[in-house]
Amino acid sequence: MLRRTLLFIALLGVTALSAQEKQKLTLSDAILKGGVLYPEKVKGLQWIPHSNSYSFVKDNTLVKGTVGKIGERPIISLADLNKGLEQGDSLRQIPSVVWTDDHTFCFEVGHRTYFRDVAKGSTALRLTTERHAENEDHDKAYEKIAFTGGNNLFIAGLGDSIRQVTFDGTDGIVNGKSVHREEYGITKGTFWSPDGNLLAFYRMDESMVSPYYVEDISTMPSTFKKFRYPMAGQTSHQVTLGIYDTRTGKTVFIKPEGAPDHYLTNISWDTDNAHIQIILLNRATDNFKVVRYDVTSGQPVRTLFEESDPKWLEPEHPLTFLEKTPGRYIHWSQRDGWWHLYLYDVQKGMMRQLTKGNWLVKELIGLDRKEQYVFVEGTATIDPKDPRGATETQIYRVELSTGKTVQLTEQPGTHHGRLSSDGRYLIDQWSSLTVPGRTEIVDATTGRVIKTLLNSKDELADYQVGSVESAQVIGENGDILNARIIKPSGFQSRVQYPVIVYTYNGPHLQLITNSYLGGAQLWMLEAAERGYIVFTVDGHGSGNRGLAFEQIIHRQLGITEVKDQLHGADYLKSLPFVDGSRMAVHGWSFGGHVTEALMLRAPGVFKVGVAGGAVQDWRLYEVMYTERYMDTPEENPKGYAETALPDIAASLRGDLLLIHDNMDETVVPEHALRFLKSCVDKGVHPDFFYYPGHPHNVRGKDRVHLYTEILDYIDDHLKPGS
Repeated sequence: MLRRTLLFIALLGVTALSAQEKQKLTLSDAILKGGVLYPEKVKGLQWIPHSNSYSFVKDNTLVKGTVGKIGERPIISLADLNKGLEQGDSLRQIPSVVWTDDHTFCFEVGHRTYFRDVAKGSTALRLTTERHAENEDHDKAYEKIAFTGGNNLFIAGLGDSIRQVTFDGTDGIVNGKSVHREEYGITKGTFWSPDGNLLAFYRMDESMVSPYYVEDISTMPSTFKKFRYPMAGQTSHQVTLGIYDTRTGKTVFIKPEGAPDHYLTNISWDTDNAHIQIILLNRATDNFKVVRYDVTSGQPVRTLFEESDPKWLEPEHPLTFLEKTPGRYIHWSQRDGWWHLYLYDVQKGMMRQLTKGNWLVKELIGLDRKEQYVFVEGTATIDPKDPRGATETQIYRVELSTGKTVQLTEQPGTHHGRLSSDGRYLIDQWSSLTVPGRTEIVDATTGRVIKTLLNSKDELADYQVGSVESAQVIGENGDILNARIIKPSGFQSRVQYPVIVYTYNGPHLQLITNSYLGGAQLWMLEAAERGYIVFTVDGHGSGNRGLAFEQIIHRQLGITEVKDQLHGADYLKSLPFVDGSRMAVHGWSFGGHVTEALMLRAPGVFKVGVAGGAVQDWRLYEVMYTERYMDTPEENPKGYAETALPDIAASLRGDLLLIHDNMDETVVPEHALRFLKSCVDKGVHPDFFYYPGHPHNVRGKDRVHLYTEILDYIDDHLKPGS
């Protein structure tokens, strides 16, 4: 078996200071001071359109830089920016800005949008929304803004007044908000046409969905918050898409085919402003059609193409239409087992596959001005025998006419790029296990580094922290899995350390990356300093390893994932510096499910488990997520029964702490309560902690309390003498 730790050893805190002189990393600092303790980034860095200049914020001043040798110069200070604001408005720091052309930028103060003309030195208030406005969405020119109030949709920027677009928003009718519980790439509910004259918006009818309630103790007496939560196999909501014409004030609704509870995803406008495309995914998630609609009538014009998969499809990206070649567009697909790009024509169909091979595209950065090349972020090649390429994010240039792909970034690590408007230059912000952070201007043709804007220092260099190392584990079916090991400072190879395994191991998420700290969180370094080895492995089902690696979990969520984590435990036990009798496991959400499943299906392997926000029974989880991976309870009764944790509560050995949030609208509190009821019925005694007032997971200052609770619990039950 593979029993070796590989490459990228990051020894943290190597300075001239002795260990005694270095600062101790407290749990509070690890959680609350991430902005200070993580490597510095260039604040507000972005390209200025129609130029080779960029802007960023330094010392509360907006600064302009250029690709050439011309030095940086200030654009405006915070004090001067405040002078141009309306009475009652003020800024404490330079806000996020959006450049609308090479001399004008806009920014928001509360619910007001200001424009600053740099050439004229003037500031003007252009748009104002309501104080309680939500889901604000500007058009491309930032001349109009759509927003929601309650469950209705409004637009500001059409004259002096705010125009109400919808009037039927009620408890069960929702307009202008994200739908389908933000699955399938859905992050918002409004979509402006390129010219800003038309606004597409979601209308969701969820009146047929069973209501759910969580208790709000911020009132006295407490009250109950109501929301709609469609559980697996139950009636789901129905979604349509409206097109509002800002010139006429009229709305036309798209007339999609198919069942009323199918998914309307990945909305994209054609550059002609006359057509809109929707990916219509059936509820079984094994077939979708890409349909083109006429926005004047709402009628379908044609089905551009369709895809099928016997297990599941999960379209995540809208079509990208080219501006220079009408009717041409780029589509993302996993049809060959990897996320790749395909060039299509509305009339001719598929032109060619643009990217291919055993790697996957993660982000479409943009196209050059002539639209000869598309720039993307993607993994390196993923070799099944050495899948470290999955931990990389590199930047590539792809020729549209041939599909020829050139890797522009050479340094191993995680690179994130932003393309100048003419496509000649890239801003590359990257890090790796050995490089805390670097920000560079790169030639988008050759990949040559033109200028280094920031070489970030390791802010943990003055702290007493240990090392982060990458590793590999042989998992289920002999597949090699990427892993991470954190050792304490002063590590001694002859000492046997207890272990904390942190897990998620669910769809889409990847925990092991070749980035700063290997993707680890700061609290893990503090935990290691308590005398632990902290370990994580990305098993089957996790992200960025290709479709076959992910789909092995189909109809059995949590089964193969647990087996992979057990392979990780076997790997740990093979290490001479690990005490295999003292291991704990912790995870949240899907990771909470895996944590509990490990404690129940493999009793005795882990002495301690801490499961947060855990799914206990997939029948209680939402339609959109669960049915994609598990099918319905009626179609897959065996799979649901085998993965229901309350049914096997009696097998618990060791110490288990359950944590849940009482306002959780993602994994509703019923999960924890049903498991606890089963424990009571079976005479099993787990520990339980309830966080009042928090949704899914615990944020803010209370997160210090959360991780104090978690790590103290592990200390109490895992340290010698416990």
